[in-house]
Amino acid sequence: MRAIVLGDEHTVYTFKLLGFEGRVVSESENVLSIIKELSIEEGVGAILITSNLVDRVREDFEKMRMKMRKPMLIEIPSLKEMKFKEVNYLAILRSVLGI
Repeated sequence: MRAIVLGDEHTVYTFKLLGFEGRVVSESENVLSIIKELSIEEGVGAILITSNLVDRVREDFEKMRMKMRKPMLIEIPSLKEMKFKEVNYLAILRSVLGI
C-alpha cells in the first residue's frame, strides 16, 4: 500500500525524505478533487493531508472521510504548525494504523 502526503512544500518534501509519496497543493487548487483523484488510484492506502488544507474544506472533508472506506484520510499538522507545538508524526501514524 502507498501513502501519499498533500500539503505545503516543506511538509511534502520532508515526508518524501522519509519515503512517502507527496504532492504540493497550492492555495488555488481544489483539495477535494485531488483526494478523489488519488482515491481511485491503485494501491493508495492512506492520504495524509495537512490541517491548513483540511481547514479550507472541513465540512466536505469530514463527509468524505465518513463515506470512504479506502483509502484512509488522515489529517496531520504541517511543519509550519510545528513551530507552535511539538508533533510526533510516528505516533499519529501508529494510532491510525493500530500498531
